[in-house]
Parts: sequence; C-alpha cells; structure tokens
Amino acid sequence: MIIIQAILLMGVLGVGFSVFLGFANKRFHVETNPKVDEVEEVLPAVNCGGCGYPSCAAYAEAVAENGEDIDLCVVGGAETTTMIAHVMGVEVAGEDKEKLVAVVFCQGDSEAAGFPGEYHGILDCAAAVYSQDVAKRCKYGCLGLGSCVNACPFDAIHLSETGIPYVDAEKCTACGKCVTACPRDLIELHPVTHEAFVYCKSQDPGAIARKVCKKACIACKICVKAAAADDNPEAVTMNGNLAVVNTENYTAKAEYGQKCPTDAYSSRKNSVNYESFVKDKPKEKAPAGESTKE
Repeated sequence: MIIIQAILLMGVLGVGFSVFLGFANKRFHVETNPKVDEVEEVLPAVNCGGCGYPSCAAYAEAVAENGEDIDLCVVGGAETTTMIAHVMGVEVAGEDKEKLVAVVFCQGDSEAAGFPGEYHGILDCAAAVYSQDVAKRCKYGCLGLGSCVNACPFDAIHLSETGIPYVDAEKCTACGKCVTACPRDLIELHPVTHEAFVYCKSQDPGAIARKVCKKACIACKICVKAAAADDNPEAVTMNGNLAVVNTENYTAKAEYGQKCPTDAYSSRKNSVNYESFVKDKPKEKAPAGESTKE
C-alpha cells in the first residue's frame, strides 16, 4: 500500500511539475531571431576574432540583430560575405575588399642583428620583454621566440632558422592574432599587393641603429628624397629617426629603396624574412622552458 501511495504521489508531482514548466516556458519564453542561426551556419566556425567579435556566434548575432557589416569575416572572405548577404536579403555593395596579410617589420635575424647574450628564459616574447631578459641588442627588434607563431591558428607564420618570422600570404587570413601576440608591435596588416615597406621600427639614431643591426633604418632619408624626386613626397616620410611608408594611400614604390644602404627599405620578396624562410626549414613550436637569466 505504501509503495502504491508513493507511486501515485510521484505521478501527481510529475504532472504538477510538467504543468508548471509548461506554463513557465510560455510565460518566460524569449523569441529569438532565426537569422542569427542562419548567419552562424554560413560562418567558418573558427572563432578567430578577426571580425572584432569573440566568436562566430557573437558576430552572427551582431549582424542579424544590430545590423553589423556583413564583410568582417576575414577567414571566409568574399564567399562568406556573399552567403551572409543572401541570408540577410541584402546586396553586396561595391568591389570585394583587397586581401590583407600580416607583415613583419623587422629583418634583425641572427645574421644581421647583434646578440651579445643567449636567452634561456620562457619561450615567450612578452615574458622576455617584461623581464628585460633578452639576447638581442636592438630594443625595438623581433625577439625571435615565436609567440606570433604559436598565436596563429592557421599555420601561416613560421620562424626561420635565422630566427625571424615569415608570413605565408596564401595561408594568412588577417585574423590579427599575431599582431596582438607581438609585444613590440612589429606585425601589421596590409594589402597583399603592396610590398614596399621600411622593414624596421627602430627609433635609435643612425649610428647606434647600424651598430646593433645591419638591416636597421639609419635615418639617411635616401628613400624620402627618392619619393620627393618622384613628385610623391607623402609616400615616404620621417617619423623621428625612422623612415615610414604612408599606409593611407600605399603609393610608395619599391625603387625608392634601391639606394638604401642597409636594405631596410625593400619589397616583401627581397626582405630577409622572405629569403631566410625559403632557404631554411621553419622551426617547430618550442615548449616553454625555465628562466635562467645570464
């Protein structure tokens, strides 16, 4: 008899909870926009953050709910933009955006830069900078510890045997992970078609810069004068002790660096971080080690 009563009680409680849950579901139900799921389905689901949102789901919600731009997915590119446009019932206006790639602004590899010491700390660029335990003399240059390599989710950036990063333009999606990973802000995103840059960030006076790195900009202004002589004075200008290419219009030409004494101004295909990569096999990602500051 007790067992029967227990069964009946459980049955009544079950029915009661079912009715309550059914009522609560109707009472507190929040309508969701089906477009959110549809947009998310056409996104690549890599959650790289290149669109400016923490995940593909967050970007899908921003597009469907808040009218965010539909062309922010750097991984999917034009194809994904077209699919999102179809879901949202809009047309893709204008021409496709030019492909961006990461560009490393340093050529200070082990053959060009001065390394008076040897680093034995944690294999992380930020850790080395913050601890001031670095082997390279140039305080503006690449540390060569591979934080950008480890940050890339697409295997698009590697370290050469001479310790400088190289970006594979075909694999690079311009997600910006390597840009964020570099503590010295040596990586930027630029159009793949533009190759003429000053591959240096040093603000040291020329005499000092040249001593610490054979590929450093020494503020000789030869490239600046070449641009001015070509009636293109805004293409290359001086920022302190550093010549910089104008990235607002990208009118700088490779020939402006023909007489650069250090080859700091060059095209991407002629830069050290290209030649050293194709010459040597890329290094594998290295495990973190213990810091043994010398």
